[in-house]
Amino acid sequence: MLVFVVPIKIIGAGLCLVSFYLWTKVGAVLFPAKHRSDMVAWLGKIHCRTCLFFIGFVRVRWVAVGWDGEPIASTAGRAGEPAQTYAGIVSNHLSWADILVHMSHFFPAFVARSSTASTMFVGSISKAMGCLYVERAKTKTDDQQREKSKAGSGVSALVKARMEGYRSSGERPLLLFPEGTTTNGQFLLPFKSGAFLAGQPVQPVIIRYNTRGMSPSWESIIINRHIFLLLCQLFHSVTCFTLPCYVPSEAERADPALFAANVRAAMLKASKGRLRPSSETYVDKVQFNDGLKRKHGYIRDEVKAQSEDAKAEAGGRVIVRRLSEVKSIFDASVDEEIDLKKEL
Repeated sequence: MLVFVVPIKIIGAGLCLVSFYLWTKVGAVLFPAKHRSDMVAWLGKIHCRTCLFFIGFVRVRWVAVGWDGEPIASTAGRAGEPAQTYAGIVSNHLSWADILVHMSHFFPAFVARSSTASTMFVGSISKAMGCLYVERAKTKTDDQQREKSKAGSGVSALVKARMEGYRSSGERPLLLFPEGTTTNGQFLLPFKSGAFLAGQPVQPVIIRYNTRGMSPSWESIIINRHIFLLLCQLFHSVTCFTLPCYVPSEAERADPALFAANVRAAMLKASKGRLRPSSETYVDKVQFNDGLKRKHGYIRDEVKAQSEDAKAEAGGRVIVRRLSEVKSIFDASVDEEIDLKKEL
């Protein structure tokens, strides 16, 4: 059966990509400039939802909840702020599929590498979305200094400027994953302050996948294999919870770290215990994956480089812990128990 199902899914998803690419080209010429962004977004949502269907996500639910996690009729802000006045969308991060899920509902912009603009098909689509392009190689050092500066620099400065001008620019809100990496959806890592430097309202979202069978958040395997296994499973489902628009207080505007911590606390509370707080970071995840790859004998140059980057970001420290302590956070599908002191 998979002989027929997987090719159909791949062809269907590919056709969605090509179709929307053509619409962005047509829209740039035929759609009135005043309504072009809204029309492209409407078409984008339809194409992304159809693409999710072909991948296997037959059920994608969006539920508005209050700060207590109970369903509500709307998501007006705490101070009566309309739901559509947020500068950014902050979400927990589980999988590459998160972007498609958000695009099918919000069709937001996101931060992308500058090379994305020239990528076949994707480049035209990302321009239509109004993505924020950055040169990673030039901003990496700045990013490491960002946490030491409230003003921000590098990528954070670009994000801050974009969010500060969202009311007058008419651009789409930015999709941001403040954890800085993915988890298995059972935990919420500490938020980085980059998404909160502008002190503007944000839209919190909690994504929860049905993980029976092949989990969309199983990412300790290579991406090609992960996508193939995801396509092999006939059906998937995901539920997304939209909290009220979070309007920061004066104290939160003055202190991005406080703003980030409070939004994270609100998301944890609204999850009603289905998300648990964790102090782990991207550095821990890199060493977790590094340990797995060393254990199974296929450590690669890029993994070594990534590990060294993570160690440098951590100030040169080497985290020593058993994989059993972190596997439950980053990958629910792993049963290995590896001593990183021996592995690293």
